[in-house]
Amino acid sequence: MSDNKHTWQKQEKAVRATQLAFDLSSEVQKFIKKSAIDEELTPSDMIRRILGLEVKSKKTRQRLSFNLSDEEIALLAQRFEIPDADKRVVKQKVADLLIQHVKDASG
Repeated sequence: MSDNKHTWQKQEKAVRATQLAFDLSSEVQKFIKKSAIDEELTPSDMIRRILGLEVKSKKTRQRLSFNLSDEEIALLAQRFEIPDADKRVVKQKVADLLIQHVKDASG
């Protein structure tokens, strides 16, 4: 079977899957999300594990992300004394700040 046909069949199968969304208490959602992080899984995979279903994906590298406007990047660059709002350096300084925050909070 050609790679293209195999890929198409996998995509077709994914399209036929049914997505379920749950309106659960924040306590239940938080517990599932924390458990997923502890197990290095996505929340979806954690739910599959709880239900005793196959978890196909590999452990994930959890990433934190958030959006910054150009103005916020410029503000942070100024705060960090970075000329010309260099986004790469701002990103590194933000990461350093978050790491230090965790160290300080962990005590």
